[in-house]
Amino acid sequence: MALTERPKDWHFVVPLPEAKDSQHRFSQVWTLDLKEPLSCGAQEFPFPSPVEVSVKTQRTPEGADVLIGITGEVATECRRCCAPLTVAIQQEFMYSYILQSEDVGKVQEEEELFDDSNRVVLPVPWLGSGIDVTDLVWECLVVALPLYATCPEGCIEIDSLLPAEDRMDPRFLILADLMDEEKQKGGK
Repeated sequence: MALTERPKDWHFVVPLPEAKDSQHRFSQVWTLDLKEPLSCGAQEFPFPSPVEVSVKTQRTPEGADVLIGITGEVATECRRCCAPLTVAIQQEFMYSYILQSEDVGKVQEEEELFDDSNRVVLPVPWLGSGIDVTDLVWECLVVALPLYATCPEGCIEIDSLLPAEDRMDPRFLILADLMDEEKQKGGK
């Protein structure tokens, strides 16, 4: 059965350097052996090999930065010609945990500080010695999926090999059969 939500047994916690230590970084790596495909966007994505998740943390004056990397392969099909493909995934996602201020306006100013960067800002009331990134890892894995993969060298031009009356997207053959049945029944 395909995964449609985060597996219940996932638990990823990364350590954080002490609050005063902005130079030190911690890293953690996990290997996910996904036996079931992941279902997303009306497609199923099997993983032919394990997926590596790397997480790096660093303290900042505002709170902490978390960099999540997803590396692996996913099986899919070309969106143009329906040929099977194996697509490499190598994505990085940046999250900035910022400590909420007593002053609501200050939180908005802190969020604007990161507004133009490629990171997600997560306001938090406090930061301990570690961060649970389980939900973020799931989010990153889903976002990293190639929903519109196409053949890297270009699709085989099936249309050019067929006579004009046979040129049809293979995904619409079922609809063509249904239309033929309706015409035989006397429908329009």
